[in-house]
Amino acid sequence: MQETNIYRDYAVMCPEFRQGIACLAEGEHDKALDAFALADHKTARDDVYKNKYQSFHGLMLVYAGQSKGIELCRAASATECFDGDVFYNQARAELELDHRRQAVMALRRGLDFDRNHPDLLRLRQRLGVRRGLVIPFLDRDNALNKLFGKITYHHFQFV
Repeated sequence: MQETNIYRDYAVMCPEFRQGIACLAEGEHDKALDAFALADHKTARDDVYKNKYQSFHGLMLVYAGQSKGIELCRAASATECFDGDVFYNQARAELELDHRRQAVMALRRGLDFDRNHPDLLRLRQRLGVRRGLVIPFLDRDNALNKLFGKITYHHFQFV
């Protein structure tokens, strides 16, 4: 049985959001921004997709040169607990603003919630994010960290 994620089913999203996705696919970023803003503003705070709408709105603001959009992305990811797209959007917005450290943090947090999210995995690969230290209080160059790092890398690579 193949695992499916509800957030990939845009048919359940509000019409304004679907319009934003369509505009984005057509390269019409201004129209996409307007549609995502409408979806974000008209959706109740307790709507299950509010964070997704807000993250797309924030990302499009950042792409439009409005750095205030990053605050929307950060606010959306602060309360999100299952949708990897929210963290992916934050990571892309952070990268657009040259905030690599925050992008990596968003990426890691997103993978904590959705370890199989294809876009997050691709972005991690592209950025070349290092794995965490096996023994965090020792330096990366410490012999024990190197040894246990190699052992766990080879173990988890085949699991």
